[in-house]
Amino acid sequence: MITNNISKSKLTGKKIGVYFGTFAPLHAGHQQQIYKCASLNDGVLLVVSGYDGDRGSQIGLPLEKRFRYLREAFNDEENIKVAMLNENDIPAMPNGWDEWVARLLDLIQQNTYEEVLSVTFYVGETEYVVELTNRFPADSNHYAVEIADRHDIELSATQIRENPQEHWADINRVFRRNFSKVVTVMGSASTGKTTLVRRLARSINAPFSEEYAREYEEKSNIDDDELRMDDYARMITGQYDANSREINSAANQGIVFLDTDAIVTRVYAKLYLSSSDFEQLEPLFQKTIADERMDLILVIPPITDYVDDGFRNMSWEDSRYEFHVELMRQLEEFKLMDKVVVLDDEGDNRDKAGYLSRYHHAIDAVHEYTGVKIERLKY
Repeated sequence: MITNNISKSKLTGKKIGVYFGTFAPLHAGHQQQIYKCASLNDGVLLVVSGYDGDRGSQIGLPLEKRFRYLREAFNDEENIKVAMLNENDIPAMPNGWDEWVARLLDLIQQNTYEEVLSVTFYVGETEYVVELTNRFPADSNHYAVEIADRHDIELSATQIRENPQEHWADINRVFRRNFSKVVTVMGSASTGKTTLVRRLARSINAPFSEEYAREYEEKSNIDDDELRMDDYARMITGQYDANSREINSAANQGIVFLDTDAIVTRVYAKLYLSSSDFEQLEPLFQKTIADERMDLILVIPPITDYVDDGFRNMSWEDSRYEFHVELMRQLEEFKLMDKVVVLDDEGDNRDKAGYLSRYHHAIDAVHEYTGVKIERLKY
């Protein structure tokens, strides 16, 4: 059970372990050191440090995001407290050690109850041993420095950053969302998006999301042409949440497949809502699209027959081509065309509808854009 306000509580006890790093990302080696620290002390102060443009920022993990991810990763550990040390205005090392240590001591004071503590610093670099030992002599009864033996677990964050999929099992689950490959399938109604998403995902046992608009309309018992601005707002957030659940899922082993996103909803809103309603939704669209991350966008143009499945608005059949043009325009608007692969394969005498050709085309595109290989037949 998660204790209320763990993030706001202070560490109890006189014996405190301090473990710090950039955590870009948090991995199995870190966790073993942290659990060792937690077992040998009354509490652990886990300090994530960094600055704008550091190695974490370069892979989409700036300091504050790492701090929040660490808090989430240890949200049920009462004796592990996470703190953030911002190095932005500290002189470049080795000139900034005095300021850095002063901030570290301040964080210890802020996050503990006892006035007199026995503190052990657990470090991974010999440079930290030298600098901390110089400032906290060995004959001190209150401070000690211990260096981690990296030969026990030969793993580094650098290795993970260079090839996260190869080291997927070593990345903390909270941090995996930052490294997951994301494939989104887009297109107008009745193009085979849902079928393609399912088949791609199941071909590699990956998680996938489904189109939230269909779920929403069925649950609300409304038709396409009855959708109003409030409905679109719920579909924007509903699809984003559905996609996020799959990205954050324990079943995610490095790649997920998503059936539509906020851009697809924005295209429908642009075509079928009044200008004033669309403008009111625009801030939500912009924020949601900015928060989305995609490595590959598979677009299926309207080259198949429009099927009456008892759900679709059949009067929208003629607007499928208008939808496709607007979709491509919006992908260009959001500067995403370098991630787009159009699945316009029309098949042959054996594959008249082109389903197999588009499926194989999609598999090849997944490998090219994400590096993830899905085995397929040559034909």
